[in-house]
Amino acid sequence: MGPRRVPYTALPRASSDGVAVHFAPQDDSDAADVEDNELFDMSRRSSTALEVSDNDALYYGAALGSRTRRRKSRVFWATVVSLVCVSVVGMFWFYFNGINWMQRSKKRNVILMISDGFGPASETMARNFMQQTRNYTFSYQSPLDEILVGSSRTRSSDSLVTDSAAGATAFSCQMKSYNGAIGVDASKTPCGTVLEAAKLQRRMATGLVATSRITHATPAAFSAHATSRNMEDLIAEYQIGNYSLGPVVDLMFGGGQCHFVGQSQPDGMHSCRLDDRHLWSEAQKNGYTTLSTRKEFDALDSADTGLLPLL
Repeated sequence: MGPRRVPYTALPRASSDGVAVHFAPQDDSDAADVEDNELFDMSRRSSTALEVSDNDALYYGAALGSRTRRRKSRVFWATVVSLVCVSVVGMFWFYFNGINWMQRSKKRNVILMISDGFGPASETMARNFMQQTRNYTFSYQSPLDEILVGSSRTRSSDSLVTDSAAGATAFSCQMKSYNGAIGVDASKTPCGTVLEAAKLQRRMATGLVATSRITHATPAAFSAHATSRNMEDLIAEYQIGNYSLGPVVDLMFGGGQCHFVGQSQPDGMHSCRLDDRHLWSEAQKNGYTTLSTRKEFDALDSADTGLLPLL
């Protein structure tokens, strides 16, 4: 025979903290009840013990759950605050030091070449012409084919067929606008151009070179803000810095000098302006080096950076 089994039952016992559950041995008659899985006689005082036990379990369980939730909440908010602090510190570093660090890094030059009016159809015609006239195979790739990395949908905001103004504005401002728009969005609000950002934010030297008039729609969309491409007198004023941002183009080569010359022009200079404003002289007073002839152009010293801004 093994050791006599001592039964236990839950009995309430008063304490200084109130009623708590304690376990106490009882006689052998209750042992049979234990064996028969009748630990608690609900007709006796054990009902009170159960209520106390349940209340304690509920209290401690609720307290444990509450502590767990508070701990998770603290961890969550600590993580959020840490991320916010890191983000703020990062933004301050980038603003005060990051831009200077990038400026000190290796120089990067960007040259954007725009073939005005050129598209896939023109390239296809040129490719087919080369294949036929030089007996190239049908797998021939032109120099442009070899460097092609993508294409753009060139429609404007008001037409399936874009014009030079809306197309150039999409390049300069990264948004579509209506045909005829010069550096303005579809609501005719001026938009920031890539040359303005390069000059004012990155302190980069900027330039425009055109085989057309420098006041023509394509170069104008990078250097002016006008509601119509036909406003070339106004575009010329923008190009010499006659607006709130000041001069943002350091070098401008192209035609269209007549839009910089007033009606009472000096001898030898032709004017197509509608007023008597002489922008050519204004540009010179504002520090521009001006060239009017091929001889002056050939005499330029490319190493002389003191010539900028140059018109």
